[in-house]
Amino acid sequence: MKKNLIKSTVAAAVLSSSILAFSPIAYGKTTSVDLSAMKNELNKATEQYVNPALTGLLAPSSSLYVTLNSVKQNYETTKKTINASSLSTKNKAAKLSELDAVYNEKINKGLVSYIDAYNYATKYLAPIMKEMQEAEAENDFAAVVKGYHQLSNQLKNRTSILYRFSGKAARDLLLENYKKPADAIRNELALPVTLYMKMTELNTIYAAGKKEEALKAYAEVEVLLKTLPATNKYAPTLLKEVEKIKTLMNAAPILPSPNTAQETLDAKVAVLITELNASYSKNIAVSSKISNALVVAIKEDISVEAFSQGFYTTLVTGLSITKVNGSAPTSLEALAAMKMAFGEAKSLADLKGKTIVLPITVNNGSDLDVKLTIVFE
Repeated sequence: MKKNLIKSTVAAAVLSSSILAFSPIAYGKTTSVDLSAMKNELNKATEQYVNPALTGLLAPSSSLYVTLNSVKQNYETTKKTINASSLSTKNKAAKLSELDAVYNEKINKGLVSYIDAYNYATKYLAPIMKEMQEAEAENDFAAVVKGYHQLSNQLKNRTSILYRFSGKAARDLLLENYKKPADAIRNELALPVTLYMKMTELNTIYAAGKKEEALKAYAEVEVLLKTLPATNKYAPTLLKEVEKIKTLMNAAPILPSPNTAQETLDAKVAVLITELNASYSKNIAVSSKISNALVVAIKEDISVEAFSQGFYTTLVTGLSITKVNGSAPTSLEALAAMKMAFGEAKSLADLKGKTIVLPITVNNGSDLDVKLTIVFE
């Protein structure tokens, strides 16, 4: 890795030297301005991160700033040369437009956007994942949960920066090295974190003397435990916490687990609402007034795409949905039905006052066909 970094730095220095030596036209009333040299330098600047990616390496942003600063300087010099030339006003405008188009494509959408993406991945995603790993090694699950929420927020609101620059090979490498591991960590932790939050809430309720509410919350914990795979690496830690709660609640009779498919679904809806409100607290507030219905109160507007991606995954996992409109939830048919349900809406603001009905099948020991109603307020 160190050798690759040295190579990238040397390459950037060599390129920068050529750029700094570049001089498009001496100042004066020239009758023509050749942009080919400047265009060539812009192409070389982009190659600083594109070429390493083709060999499986990510160019560190620190090796690209000299190149970027030199290109910016030459770009401004070339613009001054054009403006100082004896070209007609129309031809000057055409030259400037031509130069700006190439600069925008190669530098703004290329080099600058790559630097931004690389810095985001290494200075935001990577540190959060590292802190979570350290917390896990120390058996500090509370810190893991804190990291989970930070990571979820980043993945939900900021990772679009990883897609904004040109260069498929470099983009694929960034996604493979940073976003894919972050997604995997979030997905593995989604259920354990929900269970942990529910147990934390249960402890608070019980400590406040609200035993009836505590018993109901415990029933929700039991539902979550049934869906937590024994192979999940966080299962042993969470089971220990559950045992502590059982000891705590020995003074009160424990409510039996829901014994019908509908009762189990109702309990899962309650847990789902807790998770959705934790994930989307800035944008929506979810509640349930009747069985098989969610009420989504819109607080801040976000795009339907940003909302539906996380919402749909949480919905399917949280309610143990096996079919959507008669098809497997991840099938093209189910996704098409979900998209059709949202219609032409581009943002949550477009959904205010509307109701969406999704025919779903859930399985909590036996199949139950229901129509899930989602009301947007």
